[in-house]
Amino acid sequence: MDSYSFYKSLYDRELNRRKDLDAAVGLPVTLLTIIVASNTYILKGKEEISLLEMCELKYLLIIATFISLFFSVFYIIRSANNLFKGFAYKNFALLRDIRIYERQISDYNKNVPEEKALDFEKMVIIKLTEFADSHIIFNDKRSKDLHNSRKYLIVALIFTAINFLILTLNYIKL
Repeated sequence: MDSYSFYKSLYDRELNRRKDLDAAVGLPVTLLTIIVASNTYILKGKEEISLLEMCELKYLLIIATFISLFFSVFYIIRSANNLFKGFAYKNFALLRDIRIYERQISDYNKNVPEEKALDFEKMVIIKLTEFADSHIIFNDKRSKDLHNSRKYLIVALIFTAINFLILTLNYIKL
C-alpha cells in the first residue's frame, strides 16, 4: 500500500468532513427558527401573564422549550465557531515555501552521508498525519456538539407539539 496516498486520503476526508459540518449547521438553525416562531404564535395576544397562569402546563412547556432552545443555541455556536474562539485547523504552508523546503532537503542530502539523508515524502507524510489528527479531533468535537444541539431541538420540538395539541384542543368544542 502506498503510504502517501493513504494518509492523503485521510487528510482529504477530514477536510471534506469539515465542509459537511459547516453545512450541517443550517438545519438546526432552521428548526430553531420554526420552534421560536411557533411558540411566539402560541403566546400571541398575551400582553402579560400572571404568576398563577405561569403554573399552567402550556406556560411550563414554553419555559421548558426555551430552556431547551438555550442549550441548543449554545451547542450550535460551539459547533459553528467553538464559542467565538474558532477552530485552529492546521494546514500546509504556501506552495512556494514547500518547494523551497524541498530544494533545501535536496541540497542538504547532497552534502551528508546517505544514512543521514532526509526523505521529503516521509516528511510530508508526517505532516499529513499530524494535520489529519488535529482535524479529526476538531471534527469529532463539532460533530458531538451538533448532535447535542439536535437532541435539545427535538426536546423543544416535542414540547412545542404538545403545546399545539393543547391549543388545538382548547379551540375544539366537544
